Amino acid sequence: MVLMHGNKARGLQHLREAGFLGLPFLSLSAEEILAGTNLDLPDLAQTLGHPDLYAVRSSSATEDTEEHAAAGAFKTLLGLRLQDLSSACLEVAKSLPSTGSDHGVIVQAFLAQPVASGVLFTHPERYLVNLAPGLCTYVVQGHPVEEIGCHPSGRIYRRQTPQNLSGWTWKDDGLTELQASHSAYTPALAKALQRLYRRIQKSYGRPMDIEWSYADGKIYVLQARPVTREWHQEPWLLDNSNLAESYAGTVQPMTSSVAQRLYRHVYEDLLAASGVPRRKLAEHAAIFSQLVTAYHGRMYYVMNHWYAMMAFLPGYGRNKENLERMISAQTHAQPFLPESLQPDLGLRWSYLPRVVWKLATFSRIRRRFTARVQGDFDALGQRDWAKDDLQSLRTLWKDLETRWLRQWYITVENDTALMTLLGWAQKRFSEDQLRSFLTMDTPSGQQLRDFQDHAHAFWADPHLRAALEAEDQEAFNARLAQWPDHGAGWQQYFHRFGGRFPNELRLEDASPLDDFSLLAQSIRALAAQTQHPAPSEVPEIGFPWGIRKLRQFIQQRESLRLLRSSAFGWLRKILLESGHRHAELGHLLAPEDVFWLQIDEWENGEPSDWKPRIAARKVEAARHAEDVYPRAFAAMPGEPAPLYRPELEAGDAWEGHCVVPGRLEGRVLVMPTFQPGPYPAFDILVAKHTDPGWSFLIGQARGLIVEQGGLLSHASIVARELGVPTLIGVPNITQHLRTGERVVLDSTQRRLHRLDSSHP
Repeated sequence: MVLMHGNKARGLQHLREAGFLGLPFLSLSAEEILAGTNLDLPDLAQTLGHPDLYAVRSSSATEDTEEHAAAGAFKTLLGLRLQDLSSACLEVAKSLPSTGSDHGVIVQAFLAQPVASGVLFTHPERYLVNLAPGLCTYVVQGHPVEEIGCHPSGRIYRRQTPQNLSGWTWKDDGLTELQASHSAYTPALAKALQRLYRRIQKSYGRPMDIEWSYADGKIYVLQARPVTREWHQEPWLLDNSNLAESYAGTVQPMTSSVAQRLYRHVYEDLLAASGVPRRKLAEHAAIFSQLVTAYHGRMYYVMNHWYAMMAFLPGYGRNKENLERMISAQTHAQPFLPESLQPDLGLRWSYLPRVVWKLATFSRIRRRFTARVQGDFDALGQRDWAKDDLQSLRTLWKDLETRWLRQWYITVENDTALMTLLGWAQKRFSEDQLRSFLTMDTPSGQQLRDFQDHAHAFWADPHLRAALEAEDQEAFNARLAQWPDHGAGWQQYFHRFGGRFPNELRLEDASPLDDFSLLAQSIRALAAQTQHPAPSEVPEIGFPWGIRKLRQFIQQRESLRLLRSSAFGWLRKILLESGHRHAELGHLLAPEDVFWLQIDEWENGEPSDWKPRIAARKVEAARHAEDVYPRAFAAMPGEPAPLYRPELEAGDAWEGHCVVPGRLEGRVLVMPTFQPGPYPAFDILVAKHTDPGWSFLIGQARGLIVEQGGLLSHASIVARELGVPTLIGVPNITQHLRTGERVVLDSTQRRLHRLDSSHP
């Protein structure tokens, strides 16, 4: 067995043993070359098949690892004659680390004039191709190249093409510029790369970085190494356009975690009821676990996951449009969607009949569901809460989740039908006609009128008025018990509407169910207002069928929203009862502290560590209490949300391509060409392009902006390994910025803003 020195040689050996087409090579010991061992040139030439030209490359134990690519860190020499190999091998060996014995030099046949070359990045759901006409070194050195993203089927989902299709070829013992009139990504090359992708996936089973060249209708694999950073990860697209109505301001961890669980259950069940197999939903569970998220208490939709959900069902474009209209989204992007989300043929054929059947039976299902939940509300209203211990409260929560959540998806089906009908109506009727059609009494309006009727009746009684003014609950209840008709009506009101109003989904917010002071204040405020009559309705006789259905779904939507608000009121009641018991046991400082826990912590956590955890969360919340965030923004998962700075929009701004997402503010060091130090203090390095000689300077930067480059350019590779926010492809940026200026680099949103022109 021939000994392979260094990781690059072992990678080439693996490719050869797996049957990939490559160029002949030999692995030599760097240690022996440095010790003066002479090469047997005739034997070497015979082993490699007597090529016209050779390449000499490094193969170190420190490069091509799963953690570090070390791209460009050591010497590579191309286009060598046989007689030049001895000196070339010595030069490459000297560039390798001086410690350790597992370092080598590779001598390989050199393909001087390929049709095209590039890099293939693999991932189970996609692959990305960077290519240019001619040699691969043109791509690797970060020049503008074609970038094509493909699904496993070969279908293109993204394509970026530079203005000039340039490359390098080898001619007359040197690199020569190559200009092309059309893309090198021909149908034949596309099929060859798709076959290569499939073989790489089968052979390695993990994301790989593959260098290749194409000549004589064949793909030659030049190098294979693990991807050191996830190239395929996209930033989350966050939008809270209408979510902020239900979760205004900041929410505490219990509210955000319950919301995440609620959305997950509802939308998994919705898709399952629409015909998507549960097995398929389980394979994509990550989509449903983060449909909503909180940034320092501010709730946002994760739009990538909402768009992915739309892809499970037929009619993605229509579904996406309805979604954006339904939530008044500011985000209208098209993120990457795996092919594995697409509906199968059976669902495509059965989906329309399913929809028709659901529309025909929806009212009956909704009434049955509402009756069951209202029955639960009645039982909860009669419950003797004093008898509940901690375990029974947790069991009650689980039981209600099972009874309520497993069919709560019908609320989404109602909204989907409503928005579809509304879209039809907006195209067919004028605003005045539509306003006339949709003038109606809704359950929400009825709730407020009923509450106001009770408030006026209570205020008219001197004893009840005195109890309300004193906020004396015992006196209020005692007087109401002497007035059976009003007492029964009041009880019926709470059973029907609950103690919360629409959109009050913040569990930590006090409710009339558990705060008589709040109830008394609400009654006094409504009693002071003039009673509002129900709106005058236009008779439905003669309305088009679609308008009648639209009115029906609007009514149902309001009923379901009230049901949801009341349900959250009872969930709050359970948590608060639990909070009282935990406070008595010394687990919490106050009952309301239960809302600073997450739902999983409350169900399964260790109460002994709750106090310090809650204290830390309160401190963190106070730090961000005055933060202002935009309605929509992009951020990598786990990355802090950007603070909204409207003044940035007034300054100079540029755009580029994100290599490493992130955001920072600082002073720039502008270097059109490399210059030796000393350098002024800086945070962000700005350059036209970089090569391995810049690595130490990049290592001093907290951010990087480069005019030229691609995903595999030196700057990109080093930046990914260092994890510094990086923007590439920002045209002429070295001419626009001056050393010392302050900028905001927001690579997540692919933008750069100049703050001022001051110098240090």
